[in-house]
Amino acid sequence: MTTNLQKSIITFVPAVLTCLAVLANGSPTLAQAQHLANPSYFYPGQYWKQLEAAAPIAGLAIMNPNSGSGTALNTDYVTEVKTAQEKGIAVIGYVDTAYAKRSPDLVAADIKNYFTWYHVDGIFFDEASNSASDVPYYKTCYQLVHGLDSKATVVLNPGTPTDEGYMKAADIIVTFESTYTDYVNNFVQAPWVTSYPPRRFWHIVLGTTTVDDLQKAISLSKSRNAGWFYATTYAPPANPYDTLPTNPYWHDELTWISQK
Repeated sequence: MTTNLQKSIITFVPAVLTCLAVLANGSPTLAQAQHLANPSYFYPGQYWKQLEAAAPIAGLAIMNPNSGSGTALNTDYVTEVKTAQEKGIAVIGYVDTAYAKRSPDLVAADIKNYFTWYHVDGIFFDEASNSASDVPYYKTCYQLVHGLDSKATVVLNPGTPTDEGYMKAADIIVTFESTYTDYVNNFVQAPWVTSYPPRRFWHIVLGTTTVDDLQKAISLSKSRNAGWFYATTYAPPANPYDTLPTNPYWHDELTWISQK
């Protein structure tokens, strides 16, 4: 027979463990495992299906209908965004900021379109500055997003180490977006990064052509406190974001990302 005291313990212990997980990781779902985040600059169809099949390891996708939200709703994207979200992938909308030079009114219009037309989970601000003097611009962007959805995810992409002040203007910052060679030989991480949980940082490594290089890049990213990661064999001048890697590369990337 189970006593009242035993029942209380059974109820209490799981709740305590959940609270401890939240305190340690900031989120009981993300925890400390790394996840794939993808600049999904391809039209709804084959590659979106491939990405959706990779959930929950793939956890974040960027929609980009026309270097921004475009001028009218696209029903294909409406369907694809809903499908991806049902699979457990957060979909965020691409917005260019022209290194803090783009008009806030145009930025605000893009943001509103994404939430009104596609019911996105957040916004990805591309061509972001990394200068401390531009932090107020991006705080305004952050506020614009959260004025529409207080739970939305805001991502900034300077693609390089940035001023710590940007941590108050974004939920995730892309602190590296360049080639594998740069990642291995030239990347110098800001020392303050390790004061924050990995889920606040995203690294994108282009031109990672071999599986050995892929494994090394993923290992480096984890040691560099990046909770989000994406690597591809493609690199400029080719568009690295209009397709996805094929197997076995894609399978290996997902496998190694998922390992703690």
